[in-house]
Amino acid sequence: MSGLPHFVAGNLALDVANSVSWRGTEREVDHLRDATAALAWAEAQDLVDGNFVVEDPAMLLSELHTLRAAIETVGGAIASGRAAPRGGLVVICNMAAHSLARAEPSGVPLHLRFADRDEIIGPIAWAALDLLRSDKHARLKQCPRDDCRWLFIDRTKNGSRRWCDMGTCGNREKKRKLR
Repeated sequence: MSGLPHFVAGNLALDVANSVSWRGTEREVDHLRDATAALAWAEAQDLVDGNFVVEDPAMLLSELHTLRAAIETVGGAIASGRAAPRGGLVVICNMAAHSLARAEPSGVPLHLRFADRDEIIGPIAWAALDLLRSDKHARLKQCPRDDCRWLFIDRTKNGSRRWCDMGTCGNREKKRKLR
């Protein structure tokens, strides 16, 4: 699995948290392993187009990995019923504030135009803030498979969604139980 991961989370910030497949196994794939992969991921998420060029690819990657770790930590805590760690919340808030300070506002309804690496970091940080400020955070879950642990929003009426994706983790678990 070297291509892009499936976007199953229902939120841009959670999709960046889910950018590691087969976590903790020999098959682990980091879909944000380098700047080229990160830009392909951002293009697949419609954050940038194929002509986008970032001034400092190493800084983009560093910030993206830092933000991903914060979202994973905060999301994992919430999904398991624990309090969100302050350190992760501070990282998310600081990255959102930093990107907002450099954004170019236009029109009403307000549209924020981000520049350079903020075109990727800004929307992800803001998606995390929006999720954490809304009632959707109460429906945040984490796939129970040890080799996955992807985060997702359970949008089922009765809150019964268990797997990140029934077509992958759900089916693998069913097959494992049948054996």
